[in-house]
Amino acid sequence: MPLFLHSTINNKSVQCYPLMKQISYAIYILLLLFVVGCAASKKFTREDRFSEVNKDNSSLIRVLLDEKLNSFNYTVDNTVVLKNESKIMSTIDNGNILHFSADGNNVKLLYDDKTYSAKFFQVLPENSVSIKVIDKYYKGAFRIASRNNKIQVINTLSLEEYIKGVVPMEMPVGKGTENFEALKAFSICVRTYAIKKLNSNNNYDIYNDTRDQVYGGENSEQIISNKAVEETRGLILTYNNTPASTFYHSTCGGYTEDGSNVFQVTNAPYLQSIKDGEEPLCSISPKFQWTETYPELEFVNRLRIAGLVTGPEWKLASISINSRFNSGRVNEMQITLKCDSLQDKIVKIYGNNIRKIIRTSDNSAILNSSFFDLNVDNKNNVVLSGKGNGHGVGLCQWGAINLSRQGKDFVYILSHYYPGTKILRYYD
Repeated sequence: MPLFLHSTINNKSVQCYPLMKQISYAIYILLLLFVVGCAASKKFTREDRFSEVNKDNSSLIRVLLDEKLNSFNYTVDNTVVLKNESKIMSTIDNGNILHFSADGNNVKLLYDDKTYSAKFFQVLPENSVSIKVIDKYYKGAFRIASRNNKIQVINTLSLEEYIKGVVPMEMPVGKGTENFEALKAFSICVRTYAIKKLNSNNNYDIYNDTRDQVYGGENSEQIISNKAVEETRGLILTYNNTPASTFYHSTCGGYTEDGSNVFQVTNAPYLQSIKDGEEPLCSISPKFQWTETYPELEFVNRLRIAGLVTGPEWKLASISINSRFNSGRVNEMQITLKCDSLQDKIVKIYGNNIRKIIRTSDNSAILNSSFFDLNVDNKNNVVLSGKGNGHGVGLCQWGAINLSRQGKDFVYILSHYYPGTKILRYYD
């Protein structure tokens, strides 16, 4: 069997595993590294958007840390170098305060009783490898930019360092090396997702929260997750030689979801709904099963907050699930409301939007998933009995963790959740 099949992420690549079992484990690992390296020789053209030299040869990424209404005061923690968009301005010692304020789409800086103006300012650490901003340490540098009279605090750093700050924030690292192959697979997902966000027309490429990927800077890094990032350096997931859409979620509940049912994705047949094991792989997740209970008036209030009902005190007449996707997740939910003086009102909610409208019973977060059954108890409470956590598209993190603990490698894990894709190298 040709070795290159192992670098192809599809069901055929999995079939080469029995042959590999005949080879010693050490030789197998060497072959794996060799094959991924060979198959990943394909590179993608890209344009670096910054004049700074990136020492590790990866792309630079701009992460939005915060937006301030009008101004931002930065107290220098360690000696830093101050630059505008074109040149070095000064070295600023520890303890000094830089006052940044918005001026349209430009930034004004007040320092040492002098005012400066620029498209953006950059603050770079002089000696240390990280810089403290908003009570956390970050690698790279940070920029102060402005848009619509809002100050934007932006961390600019290498893509590899960014990934190290994301992986342990988004996925359980486990004990020892039990989750290591899952962390490697996930590192490739995070890298691919970030690369698709580069070259934005904004001052930044990506958010630091759930609008994109949760990023915690240097404070969040852990040894085992850093090692997973380093061992997959430069590798991304592709389909037809372009970066794939690597959506991921916590717990699929036994079935992943078709990407087109949740996101506006095209040319992504690898985001198909799959049965995730005869015994669901993510059954080890703390959110594999859950229950939420809503008093009648509170449930109706969720519809009111979403702007779906207004006016008088509506009460529940009935609630039902009209249709489901093939995975079992709710496609259409129908609520009939009654009021003594008015005609009954019918409200319909669809797909993943159900999670945003109904939310958890304590209203602390969106609903775990749309994979649930419902009933109304004898107190007229609405009870949702569900499975899973997240939208269900792409990689199931707890399923990947289970596969890692079973001894499956990152190639197998990615082939399972993104069938038909390939691992290629974006940079060395």
